[in-house]
Amino acid sequence: MGKKLIELKNITKIYDDKVVVDNLNLYINENEFITLVGPSGCGKTTTLRMIGGFETPDIGEIVLNGEVVNQIPPYQRPINTVFQRYALFPHLNVFDNVAFGLRNFNRQFEEIRSEVRKRYEEEKQNLIRKVNQKSTAREQKSEIKLRLKAIKKQIEEETAVEKEKWIAFKEKEIQERYTKKYGLLEKETALEETREEEAEQAWRELENLEATIAKEIKQNRFLKARILAKYEAKLKELRFTANQEALQNLKKEMKDLEKKQAEEEKKAKSLMMSKHHIEEAVHDALKLVKLEGFEKRKVTSLSGGEQQRVAIARAIVNRPKILLLDEPLAALDLKLRQNMQYELKEMQRELGITFVFVTHDQEEALTMSDTVVVMNKGVIQQIGTSEDIYNEPKNRFVASFIGESNIIRGTYLGDRRVEFMGVEFECVDENFEAGEACDVVIRPEDFDVVPLEQAKLIGVVDATIFKGVHFEICAIVHGKEFVLHQYENAKVGEKIGFCVDPYEIHLMKVDPNEAI
Repeated sequence: MGKKLIELKNITKIYDDKVVVDNLNLYINENEFITLVGPSGCGKTTTLRMIGGFETPDIGEIVLNGEVVNQIPPYQRPINTVFQRYALFPHLNVFDNVAFGLRNFNRQFEEIRSEVRKRYEEEKQNLIRKVNQKSTAREQKSEIKLRLKAIKKQIEEETAVEKEKWIAFKEKEIQERYTKKYGLLEKETALEETREEEAEQAWRELENLEATIAKEIKQNRFLKARILAKYEAKLKELRFTANQEALQNLKKEMKDLEKKQAEEEKKAKSLMMSKHHIEEAVHDALKLVKLEGFEKRKVTSLSGGEQQRVAIARAIVNRPKILLLDEPLAALDLKLRQNMQYELKEMQRELGITFVFVTHDQEEALTMSDTVVVMNKGVIQQIGTSEDIYNEPKNRFVASFIGESNIIRGTYLGDRRVEFMGVEFECVDENFEAGEACDVVIRPEDFDVVPLEQAKLIGVVDATIFKGVHFEICAIVHGKEFVLHQYENAKVGEKIGFCVDPYEIHLMKVDPNEAI
């Protein structure tokens, strides 16, 4: 992973006296795909909106690339968002939807201003903390406020200087780039201009060929189409040389080049992209989301999956540092959603930008993410890789929310042994004291059904459900329900024996405040 790009420090958000996000601390690395997952109302979307600037935390700091951005509006952050309902413009076609941000927003200027702000960030934050302290004298507070105003003015002045530097650099770069292009075109033009003798020879051959064609058609009028087809390629070749079309094309290309240069120089002064660069960027974005050829289509004529791709293309077209995705796959059918999960992950690798994804779908979170953040009631329950979250849940909530789990209260016996349901099992965990209560987690697929005489646990089948790939079997053991996933079905009412390998048993510390 790269360096820290986003840091959320002690973030709290309150709505109507209800704490939605509670003292949240989280950092996100550069080029990371991180997913916030949890039930509805857990605070994941609010967290995403605070990163994007659509909400402001009541307590805490959001640090973006080394700068505290709590008061920075969304359009000044190097962030784009894909919303759950896409938020496309129905009156614009696909091309204009994707190009909208490039035509109407000055990303380069915001990056310049951000770099200038960061020069004063440490001093500014220290001054703000000092002015908010009760122990700071009134006179000193007045001085601090004057210094803060001076910093604001300095930022504006330095931003203007940096802007002019960038424009000068850009103009020089444009001039050098087009000088090279003109040089190549001039060489090609000079070469074509020396080919007058070839053109005259081509005219003579063309006249002879046209006479031959006319003679053949006169001899057999009914074969006119076939005769013309026979000589079509040769006619085209001779006319191209005779008319010196290559020379005409080069002269046209020179005029187009002059026009493009003038447009680029004009746009550079306002730090905006030229028309042909916008066209190139939109084409590349649509190619990335597999929508080439859709440029002129109305967005209202597209399917849900296609509209979602347009929304993603619009968000990535200006290459933001961070892309926020607020349940963008929720409205898609199962098969399309699964396909888009893999495509989004591949897209993130190709773009090399940070994705912050929000979902309530556990499988989606595990499939796509480098890092999964499980939230509940505004609090982070666990952070880790998909494998860590699934195989080593930290508490009952994570174990039950991420996938299905059998959670049983047990007692650690010491020496990698645990007792539950009145039976002793070997395990691999050892960070417990002998005699300490613990929660035992066993995933349904980790049970092995065995003959009754070999079983560690024996239950009575209460229900079975066919899940497509496997059967879900519910068995009652001493009044406790166990869920097993097996490839072979069992009959309701019959006894079933099962056991579990030591490495499939995961032990968790008991939270005294957590209900069983």
